[in-house]
Amino acid sequence: MNPDRRTFIRTLGAGSIAGLAGCSALSGGDGTATPDGDADPTDSEETPTATPDPEETGTTADAEGGGGGDGPTIITMTAGGADIWNSTDLGHIYYAEVSGDFDARVEVRSLENTNPHAKAGLMARASLDPTSRNVMVRNRAGYGTSTQWRPQDGAGSTSTTSEDGAPLSRVEGGMMENAPWQRLERVGDTIRAYGSEDGEDWRLMVELTTDQIDLPDTVVLGLAATSHDNANATTAKFRNLSGVEPTDNQDLGSPIVGGSVSVAQAAVVSDLAADSSADAATLSGTLESMGGADSVDVRFEYREATTDEWSATDATTLSEPGSVEAEAGDLTPRRYYQFRAVAATGDQEFSTVANLFSTPSGSDGGSGEGPASSSSFDPSDGFADFASWVDDDTPLVVVDEPTREALAAATSIPGPRVVVFETSGTIDLGAEDLNVRNDQCWIAGQTAPSPGVTLIRGGVWLYGNDCVVQHVRVRPGTAGMERGDGWQPDAIEAADDTTGNVIDHCTGTWSVDENINVGYDTSDSTVSNCLIAEPLNDATHAKGEHGYNSIVGDRAKNVTAVGNVYALGTDRNPRLKQGTETVIVNNYIHHYHDGMWADPETSHAIVGNVFEDPQTDQPNLFGEGEVYAEDNVQAGDGDVPMIGEGISQLDSRPHWPEALTAVASSAVASHNLENAGARPADRTEHDERIVANIRNGEGGVIDSQEAVGGYPELEENTHSLDVPTTGLKAWLREQALAVEP
Repeated sequence: MNPDRRTFIRTLGAGSIAGLAGCSALSGGDGTATPDGDADPTDSEETPTATPDPEETGTTADAEGGGGGDGPTIITMTAGGADIWNSTDLGHIYYAEVSGDFDARVEVRSLENTNPHAKAGLMARASLDPTSRNVMVRNRAGYGTSTQWRPQDGAGSTSTTSEDGAPLSRVEGGMMENAPWQRLERVGDTIRAYGSEDGEDWRLMVELTTDQIDLPDTVVLGLAATSHDNANATTAKFRNLSGVEPTDNQDLGSPIVGGSVSVAQAAVVSDLAADSSADAATLSGTLESMGGADSVDVRFEYREATTDEWSATDATTLSEPGSVEAEAGDLTPRRYYQFRAVAATGDQEFSTVANLFSTPSGSDGGSGEGPASSSSFDPSDGFADFASWVDDDTPLVVVDEPTREALAAATSIPGPRVVVFETSGTIDLGAEDLNVRNDQCWIAGQTAPSPGVTLIRGGVWLYGNDCVVQHVRVRPGTAGMERGDGWQPDAIEAADDTTGNVIDHCTGTWSVDENINVGYDTSDSTVSNCLIAEPLNDATHAKGEHGYNSIVGDRAKNVTAVGNVYALGTDRNPRLKQGTETVIVNNYIHHYHDGMWADPETSHAIVGNVFEDPQTDQPNLFGEGEVYAEDNVQAGDGDVPMIGEGISQLDSRPHWPEALTAVASSAVASHNLENAGARPADRTEHDERIVANIRNGEGGVIDSQEAVGGYPELEENTHSLDVPTTGLKAWLREQALAVEP
């Protein structure tokens, strides 16, 4: 196995794995607003990350006091409130009044993810009035470190990640990832905000003059936080505060859940590491600081990464700083585990940030790739290198309840992982997209018991590379939103700048933007054997009617779309945007206004596709691209041109994956209706209805999921998976074959 998987991989927030996947879907491809008004994070060059939660707990001194000893000072703030944003603030602040120039610095040690827009950091404001003008360096639970400000009392807020403030940003995308250190400086009338990974090398994020905000000579300066959740408080932990000595704390505005501040000296354990076998691990660390105590009891706690309950090793008592280790037993092979060190001094306990390790399988070698798909088109036939990273030691992450929290926790693990299901059911994404941020994730819907899993009220975005989504249904729908709410979800998208992603045997319906997309500047992407149908036309999209099925974004290279059904939409079946290079083979396009649309400066091999039931006189393939076309046919009574006048026809295929073999167009309709979509041998009612409508020439464009029966409520069945020690990839393929015809 890869030895890196057995030891420390990266810092991960204890109890906050699900937060890594959190990203509001109240936004669309047009950069509409998220709940706190910032630009859609999917348009940013940066990707959101969650803030780790070290869960330091225990009895502490109050904010005006503080403990003695030689450990670092930990400031713990709880804060409620809907937000610190727009024209008024609801949260908590720990502060002092400061006149003239200042230079405040702090490390945001952790922030509980009550919402991806929960925030904590340094703040300077004109007064404690909740509408006061202010500047805040914020660490948001879902989106890294950036800066926001309210230019005048009672005015709306802006930030380096929102449309108005982005031009002032000195960092790409308006925010910094992995920058827990903040710095807020005023020299004269100029305010500067910085971020840092280590508290030594500072990067300027924004410089604000009186043209942006004019603060009085005496300001309220300190630490502030908000949970972005009216019903719950978040917990933020800070250390290494300098440049200001807060003396008081109070709520900003009148949040439903009030906040508090406490200060304590901490015993510190660092250099955590794990060395694991299939069923045990040696956990180790170094006690750096005694926290003012004569002795410190150090134990390690550990748990499977997506579970709640911690197990504990025996404690070791140290009377001076030094190394410590302990054994964790009864582990499950091929799993990820979180672990942390807990240092106890009397009635106080301090936990480290949780780290991650995995256990190997115990296999002595793989057993090959396993069986191919029952479809004529295997997911390995396209340009994507289909899950070559999977071996027998690749950890499994089990989803055992059909909830967003369970699925988000599984997909957000920061390492190679196969997400398997021991439950079926409908997973309500809660009007937020599920964002897969880390590379090498295989979401294996074929492992669920019948009738599988269907995701509703949100979409799936693959921001990682070399990911696979297989045998999953995604139906975003309108989610109770109205036009103007910014609700424009896709069903599934391989996000911009990604490579090597595979979307195979999935169903994407009821999108508001498009159903299944390949993003801008992507490469080596494969969309195969998918049922892509019933995009919502006149629903909640800001542009109005938008019943579109699929798009391949600008400059996407080596895209394979094969064996899919595009049906019951108006346009983009698919649209091939400027600079794209694609292979579009043996797809079945049914009941459409516009077929395939090739933009200028594009080149494509379009072979063996079937077009049926056109609703306009538009040529089936139109635009201005360069195309090699072969064996594309118009079925039924349709009588429109196959290729438009603007298309430049090529004499040979400009692109073609080595493993792909096209079938005759005469076989496409029956083959694709039999094989396309999630679990085609175990279809749910909506997929059966769509396929029957296509076969019978019925159905059409819809504006709401309610027109065809509304969101499904699938049975929640469970089973226990028996995964062999050897041959993981072959087993996954066998599981797929079991739900295919």
